[in-house]
Amino acid sequence: MNEKEFMAKIKAILDNEDVTMDSVLADIEEWDSLSIVSFVAMANASCGKKIAPATIRDCKIIQDLYGLLVSE
Repeated sequence: MNEKEFMAKIKAILDNEDVTMDSVLADIEEWDSLSIVSFVAMANASCGKKIAPATIRDCKIIQDLYGLLVSE
């Protein structure tokens, strides 16, 4: 998945068109437990990645989430 596809999916999950790769997750009002579950489901469906919620808690910005998907 490239960055553009990823950002389209994240914007849909968050229902927020203003987020960027540098957006701080803690500052995004829409980033909540439902968004985390949606991200986990998207990662599994789109990339075949199984990501533990604990790993997501370590992410600070949207770029960190993308890193989880593109890492081996």
